[in-house]
Amino acid sequence: ALTNIMNSLVFLTDGELRRIRKIITTTARRSDRGNAVIDACNDVYIKRLAINPNALKMSFWANHFEWQAVKDYPEIKGNILDFGCGSGHSDILLARNGMQVHGIDLSPVGIAIANYLRSLEPDEVKNIISFSVDDVTKAPPNREPFDSAWTSHVFEHIVEPGPVLRGLHQWLKPNAHILISVPLGHAYDDPGHVNHFSNTNELKAFLGK
Repeated sequence: ALTNIMNSLVFLTDGELRRIRKIITTTARRSDRGNAVIDACNDVYIKRLAINPNALKMSFWANHFEWQAVKDYPEIKGNILDFGCGSGHSDILLARNGMQVHGIDLSPVGIAIANYLRSLEPDEVKNIISFSVDDVTKAPPNREPFDSAWTSHVFEHIVEPGPVLRGLHQWLKPNAHILISVPLGHAYDDPGHVNHFSNTNELKAFLGK
């Protein structure tokens, strides 16, 4: 009850969160309800809105280590694909730092938030970032393959990595590099995590399947 009261006060005083709450509720109603995978992806934002709404704000991600770490890998360059981009906060921060990114996700709610946040950026950022609802396991739209890819907090949700990795071959140029970030062990754990990786070798073995 106290959490609900605190969240109500946050929405009363925060115009950014009020707008995002409207996007979440409106887009969730319009989505293809009944598709279990899409429903689960959308529910991430519905739960976040109720439990930790500040995590939907750009300021929450401004100094987050994961998007900052992308800059430490020079192989991740050119036109970058972020698959499982969620609400796009990290990609927008990468674009602010001059990186060209296209984010895709199965969640219409996540992409609606991402496109809203993109709309608030200056033209020099808008011109190098875009988002779409897409499935990386499906054939990509008719466009130039991406130079590299990154993904954050996706593979801990995936039972079988094969379709994702095979799909990426269609989205990326030959010999492209992929940067994968997953929680360490049970960090950031939630019921949607079907894998837990305590070291690099465990992640390699999983992807090697």
